[in-house]
Amino acid sequence: MPRTTRSAAARPRDDRPARTPTRAPVRLAAALLASVLALTGCQTVAGTEAARRARAAMATTPEPGATATAEAREACVRATGSGCYTFTQLRKLYGTKALNDGGNDGAGTTVAALGVVGSPRLAADLRQFSRALALPAPHLKVVRHKPPDGAKAAPFDEDNAGMLATAREATLDMEALHAMAPRADLVYHQVDLPEVDADGVLDARAADALATAMRTVLSERRPDVLSLSFVMSERGDSAEQVAALARELRPVLAEATRAGTTVVAASGDDGASPGAAQAAQLGAKPVRGVAWPASDPSVTAVGGTRVTLDEAGHRRCADTVWNDRGGAPGGGTSVLMRRPRYQDGVRKVTGARRGVPDISLTASAAGSTMVWFTRGGRGAWVPMLGTSLAAPLFGGIVALAAQRAGHGLGTVNPALYRLGRDGGVRDVTTGDNATEGTTGYRAARGYDLASGLGTVDAGKLVPALAKAE
Repeated sequence: MPRTTRSAAARPRDDRPARTPTRAPVRLAAALLASVLALTGCQTVAGTEAARRARAAMATTPEPGATATAEAREACVRATGSGCYTFTQLRKLYGTKALNDGGNDGAGTTVAALGVVGSPRLAADLRQFSRALALPAPHLKVVRHKPPDGAKAAPFDEDNAGMLATAREATLDMEALHAMAPRADLVYHQVDLPEVDADGVLDARAADALATAMRTVLSERRPDVLSLSFVMSERGDSAEQVAALARELRPVLAEATRAGTTVVAASGDDGASPGAAQAAQLGAKPVRGVAWPASDPSVTAVGGTRVTLDEAGHRRCADTVWNDRGGAPGGGTSVLMRRPRYQDGVRKVTGARRGVPDISLTASAAGSTMVWFTRGGRGAWVPMLGTSLAAPLFGGIVALAAQRAGHGLGTVNPALYRLGRDGGVRDVTTGDNATEGTTGYRAARGYDLASGLGTVDAGKLVPALAKAE
């Protein structure tokens, strides 16, 4: 099912973005943090006392809305008990700040994201975000893709839970891309939909509309990087439609990457069983699998880690696979795609099928990251989680490598699988992506189906990718 990333603001459970109905093949990979998580060292603790304190905080504390990110983070941590990290911390964590300060800041590249509905406040929120983090002024263009058959686009309604979720998603995508590559030209491709309601934003029509827009972007627009934060399960009720879309788009993706576009996609937030939440609601048994478009061999599938940072953005302990009450990263083997050549070296893990993910970055609820988002005329720092955060973070890092190379890199997967620690790929060896009712995969030394190759050090990875053939 297509899906997007989740946001981590502490809200009552009935105020979360609506779950996609079973007919919907598309989901977002991002979400609001609905559960309460307390940090103890490098562990996640969700206890009754933590929940009681958080409920009390939610009853008395408004959403963090301070312009100063330090103040906002303090308020956010009090309210949610999660990391509430800033993008300033993430820029230091992954080494992009040092690259940016040295002039490797994405200038001359174009990075894009594609999603449904979008946010009418996207440009204003991105400007406020940029000012708060002392980043260069953003260069953003919003390209709207009309509904099919001449239908009229539904007006944006922030009281519609589905539309609100997609607005947060668009905001997260563009703020993450801008934070990593602050002088890149940003393009948000907004797929408008007709007759949208809270339960039907991400249905079969949305899947077809996204696929049509993706073809247009890849065939005609050709950005240096395209970041995708929706997922469609290869298995389940919508398997036939997803398989048809994957067949249709595979040659388009392959040609676009040969022409220089790098496509990165979220691996999903339901662990080893995409669509597990819907299966649980129906009393069905979850089925292990992966999601498209991350499973396409031309796409870099981005999974999720949990990071534990100090105020300066330094690790307090090693990264682990994200797995908490907010979800877990998608990972496993594809039923649609055979193992690509660049994964021949990890065939003992993947077998004859395409393995997902390729690489992982921060995505956990416990280590949430704050985005600036406006609702009801009021801006606030809203903590977000999910692989929809991880994917654009990695997309921005690829843009830095494209700038250094002087051209788009196309698929970076072959280079990633050749590079080791000296090339900026850092192994993740702990954690798993099991979810309730589904046996997941454990992290281990080398490639695994929970974290992929591991995570990244952009200070090493960017020059290595720029030099890769």
